[in-house]
Amino acid sequence: MVFREGQLIFYRNGDRCEIGKIKRVCDNGAFVYYHSGETAAKTSFDLMFPIINEHCILKTSLGGLEGE
Repeated sequence: MVFREGQLIFYRNGDRCEIGKIKRVCDNGAFVYYHSGETAAKTSFDLMFPIINEHCILKTSLGGLEGE
């Protein structure tokens, strides 16, 4: 799978899932926003899943970025 900056993803966290927004892609994972703060958490690719219909989510506060 190819991930890109700004992409919305699902993160499998044990028996729960979280929505995140990719800040920056690295060789073995990505830094992902999971809240409205400016801190991103390093997340392994094997725990990330793309959201196929992310175009339907018009606004988020993930990463504190207004309207993106």
